[in-house]
Amino acid sequence: MLHKTTEGTPQGSIVSPLLANIALCGMEEEIGIFYRKTHKSNGRYKIDPKCKIGRILYADDFVIVTETKEQAESMYQKLNPYLQKRGIKLSEDKTRVTHIESGFDFLGFSLRQYKTEQGNKLLIKPSKDSIRKAKSKIKDTFAVMRGRPVKELIRVLNPIIRGYGQYWKHVVSKKTFGYIDNYVFLKIRKHLRQLHPRKSWKWINKRYFKKPHHGGNNKWILTCPLTNIQLLKMSWIKIERHVMVAYKNSPDDPNLKDYWEKRDRKVFNSENTLDRMKLARKQGYRCA
Repeated sequence: MLHKTTEGTPQGSIVSPLLANIALCGMEEEIGIFYRKTHKSNGRYKIDPKCKIGRILYADDFVIVTETKEQAESMYQKLNPYLQKRGIKLSEDKTRVTHIESGFDFLGFSLRQYKTEQGNKLLIKPSKDSIRKAKSKIKDTFAVMRGRPVKELIRVLNPIIRGYGQYWKHVVSKKTFGYIDNYVFLKIRKHLRQLHPRKSWKWINKRYFKKPHHGGNNKWILTCPLTNIQLLKMSWIKIERHVMVAYKNSPDDPNLKDYWEKRDRKVFNSENTLDRMKLARKQGYRCA
């Protein structure tokens, strides 16, 4: 049933994150975060060393980091009047104070400080909830594609595997990639047995599994016997650390055209490294 609305935006609307950023503009000044210019030639900004508070914002989700528990708890008193002026309030279910050693989830990632032989170390990993959602998506895909040819299964699965892998690739994800690959393989084996209930596993293995086209000794890559296309393994995606955008560097600033073009080239090149390696090896060249 359709209900007309006179205010607000639809959930998932592309304008919603923009409106959230506009509404939350000025939060840093409100809670006492300030920046100063560096002495480098590019004139970049960084948080003043005297400031003991930090904030990470993505649309209407944000994290505030402080040095003490008392500082963290004081943020409620500072934020509530600021948010009320904008018609916003903190979600009681999602808002809490926690220590970094206990960790917390943010945007599908788990942030936690671990004690190691080299001292305390902050590790960012895909969150358990994010991994659970990926597995659920994969499981539902196999259910929908039950009995369908392998080429159709690969066509639907590859974007899902690539999408989660690209999202997770900037953090500590190597074990997660391997875990998802193993989960997918178990689903593949079940799918093929259902597809050919009267065939032996030896026959299935010979027909559907080959070594990767780009090289390697793994002989368990799902391959369509008709089109020769292969299922992507998440572990093929290279782990690359994210480089933060410098403070106040906007894509709309014409003076920063070279800066953004350089970032775009780096991202484009990194995402196409695997494809270029596959092509080079296929043609008999080595990539160094």
